[in-house]
Amino acid sequence: MARKNSTNHSNGNGHTVAEDIADIEREIGQLMHDIEARVGRLNTLAKRSAKGAAEDASEFVSDAVSDATDRMRNGAHSVSDEAARLSGDAIKRIEDEIGQRPLLTLAIAAGIGFLAGMAGRRH
Repeated sequence: MARKNSTNHSNGNGHTVAEDIADIEREIGQLMHDIEARVGRLNTLAKRSAKGAAEDASEFVSDAVSDATDRMRNGAHSVSDEAARLSGDAIKRIEDEIGQRPLLTLAIAAGIGFLAGMAGRRH
């Protein structure tokens, strides 16, 4: 009597070994398909997270630059306001001195003019 191929023997559950192998191959194929789908979803999520992180970083840098610009602008306005106030105070003091000592102011102006004229002749 010829021996049957071992793949055609019954496994005790009413299936042949060949059928069991085919079932296992189908399950492995389904598992591989599921793994590929999950890896694809994970890849998509990773890309979204990276894009979100890049957008968050860009927004953070933009906000930081904007804040720094605002602070510098406000500082510049403060310095400008202070300079205007100081120059206004200086002009007021000069006007007061001219009003109190007009002859002394005229003598100082004439002296400055004389010195400027002498310096101009040398060059």
